[in-house]
Amino acid sequence: MSRRESLQRLAETIAGEICLAENDPGSVMRQWRERFQVSQKALADYLGVSPSVISDYESGRRKSPRVDTIKRFVDGLLEMDAANGGRIALALEKLISPEIASDAILDSREFGVPVPARQLVQFLDCKVLTHGALLGRDVYGYTALDSVSAIVSLTPHQLLRLYGGTTQRAAVLTNVSTGRSPMVAIKASQIGTSPAVKPAVVILQGVKELDPLAVRIADGMHLPLCISQVPTVEELVKRLRLFEPDV
Repeated sequence: MSRRESLQRLAETIAGEICLAENDPGSVMRQWRERFQVSQKALADYLGVSPSVISDYESGRRKSPRVDTIKRFVDGLLEMDAANGGRIALALEKLISPEIASDAILDSREFGVPVPARQLVQFLDCKVLTHGALLGRDVYGYTALDSVSAIVSLTPHQLLRLYGGTTQRAAVLTNVSTGRSPMVAIKASQIGTSPAVKPAVVILQGVKELDPLAVRIADGMHLPLCISQVPTVEELVKRLRLFEPDV
């Protein structure tokens, strides 16, 4: 599939989700705008409208945006991202597919430059459980997933695709209770693939009572496993978007 086709599929996915959200399309518009890390004012300026127009749609004060409005909204996000190098769209293109609901993806980002994994781990206030010495390895981005929506319901192949299928990416898994399910799923995703195809680091959020099996799996895979002390998913995603690599 060409880059143009991938972008078109991404645009169709975004527009389709907005159109199908009959009860609250504005909240879906807000979620996508935030994924692209664009402020209401910046998007409004780009589209040549008042910031109150974007705010009214997202808050529900304006109901049922028209098809041409949705198209302008989607095109604006993609064009603004392209002007900044297109890294957010590139990350999302790799993840969106008909079989994977995009609500499983909380955030995804390409750094464009190598960043020691330790920087991201420290920024997310993490406790390192296994293989801390390997956190000097570089990562080029991260994928943040809602484990409730993604890990339990996805096949190992889909999971492998979601967290990147690369050794130079961080997998950030939220709403984790014990850590057992996501680590078992990551272990299962190795079946039939090279043992090296795994994330550079796994960061769990929301752990209430860590299952020792999760630690043993990570240890056996020589995989750094960390637990973020950030209390909520919303705060974690906010921190991810504020992260600026020290290069």
